[in-house]
Amino acid sequence: MASSSLTTTTTTVAGSGTPTSAALIKHAAWAHGLGVELEDSSWTALRQGFFTTIRPSNRSTLHWVHFVIPTPVILDGNRLRAVTAWIRYTTGSGAVITSFHVYDGETKIANYNGLSLRGISTSVNLAVPNSPLVYLGTGISVLVDFSGTGFNDYIQFISGGIDFY
Repeated sequence: MASSSLTTTTTTVAGSGTPTSAALIKHAAWAHGLGVELEDSSWTALRQGFFTTIRPSNRSTLHWVHFVIPTPVILDGNRLRAVTAWIRYTTGSGAVITSFHVYDGETKIANYNGLSLRGISTSVNLAVPNSPLVYLGTGISVLVDFSGTGFNDYIQFISGGIDFY
């Protein structure tokens, strides 16, 4: 049996809102990277058992990728609040995540722009400012910028999720 090691980097954006602790979390909802949706239909998505590899097209090297997060809006009779959003990914050297948005239905509840997120087996967690009550389904949208369409222009999405309390 082959063994493997897992290198993980976790990034938290400073000043991004309410800190979380395991004691505050009432529910954590995650979606596997196999379920990501591409906003640009000219991009390719190779869905494998462990992640989805996304590559740009000659037509477009900057666009959005979306995670649909299963959303428990009410738990034990109480409406939940979104507190932290996460994604786990690997980038090739030609890819960078520049924006990270979180939505409750059509309402944007977290808005991080001007980012430069990249790395191998990297997790990023961003607080949802003011931990708003959740009324509709939630989603995470990330803007990916590729330097071109070469061998190192790819991103692999492993998972994405939101912690609720």
